[in-house]
Amino acid sequence: MLANNNKAIINKLAKNSVKSNKKQYGILFFTIILSAFMLFCVFTIGLTYLDSSRLQNTRLNGAEYDITTMNGFTSEQLNTLRQNENIQSVGMESYAGFIKSSEFDNTVEIGLLWCDEVFWDNLMSPARTKLDGHYPQNKNELMVTKDILKACGNENLSVGDRLVLTYENNTGVHTDEFVISGIWDGYGDTSAGFVSKAFYDETGYDLKNDGILCIKLNRNYVLPTTIQSIEKSLDFSDRQIFAPTGYIENSFKLLLGICGLALVICLSAYLLIYNILYLSVSGKIRYYGLLQSLGMTKKQLVRFITKQMMIVGILGVFIGNLLGILVSIKLVPYILGVLGISTGNIAFQFNPVILIVSIVVTVFSILLGIKKPIQIATKVTPVEATKYRECISNGKGYKKKKGAFFWRMAFEQLKKDKKKTVVVLLSLATSLSVFYCLTTIISSQGERTVLPNYWNADIVVQNQTQTTEDINSLQPAIEDYFVEEIGKMGGIKDFHIVEGVPISLPYVSNSFSDMWITNYIERTPYVSAEEVIADYQANPSNYYGMLIGIDEEEFDYLNQSLNTPVDKQDFLNGDVCIVQYEGSEIPKEYLNQQVPFNFQGKQYEITIEAVSFETQYSGRDIGASLIVSQNFLRSLTSNPTILDVYIYYNQKYDEVLEKKITSLIDNSSYSNDLHIESQYEDMKTIQESQGNMMEIGTIIALLLLLVGVLNYTNTIASSIQNRKLTFSVMESVGMSRKQINRLLIREGVLYATFSVLITLTIGSAITYVCFQSMNYMEIPFKVPVIPLISSIILVMLICAIAPLLSYKKLAGNRSIVERLRDYE
Repeated sequence: MLANNNKAIINKLAKNSVKSNKKQYGILFFTIILSAFMLFCVFTIGLTYLDSSRLQNTRLNGAEYDITTMNGFTSEQLNTLRQNENIQSVGMESYAGFIKSSEFDNTVEIGLLWCDEVFWDNLMSPARTKLDGHYPQNKNELMVTKDILKACGNENLSVGDRLVLTYENNTGVHTDEFVISGIWDGYGDTSAGFVSKAFYDETGYDLKNDGILCIKLNRNYVLPTTIQSIEKSLDFSDRQIFAPTGYIENSFKLLLGICGLALVICLSAYLLIYNILYLSVSGKIRYYGLLQSLGMTKKQLVRFITKQMMIVGILGVFIGNLLGILVSIKLVPYILGVLGISTGNIAFQFNPVILIVSIVVTVFSILLGIKKPIQIATKVTPVEATKYRECISNGKGYKKKKGAFFWRMAFEQLKKDKKKTVVVLLSLATSLSVFYCLTTIISSQGERTVLPNYWNADIVVQNQTQTTEDINSLQPAIEDYFVEEIGKMGGIKDFHIVEGVPISLPYVSNSFSDMWITNYIERTPYVSAEEVIADYQANPSNYYGMLIGIDEEEFDYLNQSLNTPVDKQDFLNGDVCIVQYEGSEIPKEYLNQQVPFNFQGKQYEITIEAVSFETQYSGRDIGASLIVSQNFLRSLTSNPTILDVYIYYNQKYDEVLEKKITSLIDNSSYSNDLHIESQYEDMKTIQESQGNMMEIGTIIALLLLLVGVLNYTNTIASSIQNRKLTFSVMESVGMSRKQINRLLIREGVLYATFSVLITLTIGSAITYVCFQSMNYMEIPFKVPVIPLISSIILVMLICAIAPLLSYKKLAGNRSIVERLRDYE
């Protein structure tokens, strides 16, 4: 038989078919645009989200690095890192002493750091929001923040002003005049000043013992083996520490999570296109049968259907990606700006690879989605095509039972085409589960990212009037008036006070005091052991310690953290105490022995039974801090000094209450000597460091939820179209339109219910696994109740309403007879 080349006719017929069925192909066209658009947007916004996550990590650390090495480094180790092809840059930093006082304030405690150009200009730059002046070059220059100036007693100083400071380093205690070379502001630790290399060279510190290396890798995501190989190449000593950030250490897990998300997106896009193509082709089977009866071969029919889809598909893919580019680059920042969301640190990604992937995935989805409908169209003979029906009832009747007839009928409908039902349920459940998973992970980076204060207090107020050598320096900065006002405030659930008094511990050879002063000498290289011990024996008050009184509730909390818990009754009776220590473990022979101390001219003794490493109880005193019961302390003096106040709110992060408390502190004459640790302020810092992670992540989650809902609506529309004869017959035998609506609502509710059950069971398990795999900050798992319930309600409403709207549009105002004639 001679080949009949009628490609031109088929092409023309395909074009005419698209033009004559504008409404039907318009839906398909819109679906493809939406799929391409969502694919592009989700990938683009996803990368932006990951960049925001990286930005958060940078802001929390105060610099953009992935690994730190501490306790010194050698030149060989530095060269090894610089030559490693996986490493982009290596910055150096080192401790350079601390400020003890200024000409304006005698109770300053500010650390000093030195860093090289790589750290300051490259690694730290992304975390800075403001910089006036320049990094210190001369020995007497200092880079500060407004927080440092405030702590020094004069926040009105500016670049070029001079400031007299007393500071301590490994060479001793010095007093010099400094010039403020620069003032910066930004994220991370803003309480440390930066000094010049000339200053650092005279501090007694050296990079071999005290240096810190901050390493930035070439890529944001690396295998664990890459990190391990870097560590192995450095050949560290036991003293040196290799510390990858939580972000980079878990970057491969994050990458796997991203790939899984991309797979869900691709699957959702395929299901969306497949459903609408299936709806389009299966609704025209009789038309295709007529074409075959007129002489069109199956091969020509395949070309004819494919040509129609490609006309719509190519244009849809082009417009969808174009809209995606426009929205990602222009409209999303504009919308965020209108909503009052800062876009200063958002850099929406436009990556050509994303465009290519989006086009390839969409085209592949179209080709894969059209495969099954074409098989249906070509396998049906012209005669069969004229009688083609899908999912015709198997003839089983319904036994009418009161109150259950429509539910059973709806359930039977779901069982007729199990494959399609499973696809719809998985599509809905997958989208709902992804939304659940994303909102869980996103919300966990908010309030619960805040690390708790000591004893999980909402706000801690600390007295910082102590100086190192003066036993009489402690002042009643937290006044009785302050405590009384706190007690009167509404919204406060509870508060606890810590009291204390300075004590002197007489020097006794080969005893606890001897061990303690020896450790101090070893930590202070510029002092002479003989001179310090001689001075200690002559003037023990210069090496004073503290007697710190805590109440019963605080003891219970502290006792849980001790390696060896203390007998509660012995502690409350004042027979034993706990010593606070920040160094290495105190030798056991110095525990469980009587330690003498002097207070107000009298000598007392108490047994040290355990060691606490909680820095909350440390002060600026050289001597030991002995933690005793509050009752025992008050038995020695009727007027102890309040050291700390722990305050607990009825409502977490209560902004109004926080302002009332801070107002009391600001109005105090000791305001410069009161230090605040506030969970509310920490939360605000975390939220600022997050940038727009919440907003961007929410956009992704909503887009994915939209995909599942669209898949459901398309499938329901397809199902109702295939059942329109069934509905017409049901109406002809007496079923009212209202009863059909009741049936359709129940079908939708069943779809929604089963999807929600899958989400709450399997989806919850997957969400928990994903959450823990990315939970490098070790925050507690918590279900985002409000977003989850809102999404479930939304899905329930859409599932119930979509079948009604589809049937109403299909049936229109035509009579039963007119609808039955469609099948004659």
